[in-house]
Amino acid sequence: MPQTRRSLNVLIVGAGLGGLATGLALQTDGHKVTIIDAAPEFGEAGAGIRVPPNSSRLLIRWGVDMESMKKSVSSRYHFIRWEDGKTIVKLPFNDIVETHGAPYYLVHRADLHDGLITAARKAGVTIHANKRVISYDFDAPSATTQNGETFKADLVIGADGIKSICRPLLTGQPDIPRDTGDVAYRILIPQEKLLADPELADLITDPCTTSWCGPDAHIVGYPIRNGEQYNIVVCATSYQETTDEVWVVKGDNSELCNRFAKWESRVQKLCALTGEFMKWRLCDLPDLTRWVHPSGKAVLLGDSCHPMLPYLAQGAAQSFEDAAVIRQCLSMDVDLPDALKRYEDIRKPRVTLVQAKTREHQYILHIEDGSEQQERDVKMQHNGTDNPVFWGFDERRKWLFSHDAEVLEKAGANWQDAPHAAPLRAH
Repeated sequence: MPQTRRSLNVLIVGAGLGGLATGLALQTDGHKVTIIDAAPEFGEAGAGIRVPPNSSRLLIRWGVDMESMKKSVSSRYHFIRWEDGKTIVKLPFNDIVETHGAPYYLVHRADLHDGLITAARKAGVTIHANKRVISYDFDAPSATTQNGETFKADLVIGADGIKSICRPLLTGQPDIPRDTGDVAYRILIPQEKLLADPELADLITDPCTTSWCGPDAHIVGYPIRNGEQYNIVVCATSYQETTDEVWVVKGDNSELCNRFAKWESRVQKLCALTGEFMKWRLCDLPDLTRWVHPSGKAVLLGDSCHPMLPYLAQGAAQSFEDAAVIRQCLSMDVDLPDALKRYEDIRKPRVTLVQAKTREHQYILHIEDGSEQQERDVKMQHNGTDNPVFWGFDERRKWLFSHDAEVLEKAGANWQDAPHAAPLRAH
């Protein structure tokens, strides 16, 4: 744990996963943190989320109760063909902790959010809901809500997501999130529905992450909450279901079944079992010119400065890495503007690469059947640089999963370079 050289009053705007993790990390390091969010209340929202080792190590270290949280683990990642269910490649995940120094968990986003809120409040973080920020004074610094309440601090952190109010004001440049042309269906099915069908039961009883790859779409499924639910994320070409104003719409089961009527039988059965679900427009942003305001008193974090498409399952993980680095930089014997600039300089190269690879996977996983798809499937079986899946190559997987963001002296696979390094398990 770093020993802070200053104790700052920190205001974090946004109580999503990244904002809460940052508040927890900074509060436990001796800062006084207040988090405000526009949501009227915090409740059950979202669906499954993957917590890879580069993020689970931080959550465990910072005191999030991952042991009590309902969760599942994946024994392998199974890429299969859309039409007949034949295996493209199986990537074993059975030595995750020994190899990468921390577990790979499959959880419900709401459970992770609740775990972070509990840990943050226990550490002393003040969290307020129903505080919609409409303006900032970055020189003060402060943030003012629509009710006229002004929150002052020594440091303001904008963690308010891809639709950030803070970002264009901080960068001085208007921006519009880019529609990628894909939507994500987020679906949960109770375990008993799968267990009742012999063809689907092993998706619960032999837990793994399954990825059906097909033309214009891919489907990822895995169990969560100790196997109580099966989580499905469908990433597919949009049929113009959303608008610039409305990014999330309710899905229709008949449309889902019709869309995947020619996919293998398990996919058809999963579609038939699906109840209500939501569809989300998938957007990202061009790379920002800066994350730190010229005043040196305000900074962006997480999806507000580097939103991630879901194709590498690294969005939340990268925001947790942001929290770790900003925590370390604030503990340095340098002034605040320099500490924030170091945070940006350390984080930008890594997140820029992850963002780029995430965008590539939107294409890689949705290739139309034919010679290019056949070549992709062959290369996916190679443990080498020609594998089109970024973490399909051992060295790249280690660069991603074996990273400890609190070790600033070495990039990439560095968890064994941390003080008192030892594999972490939930506590």
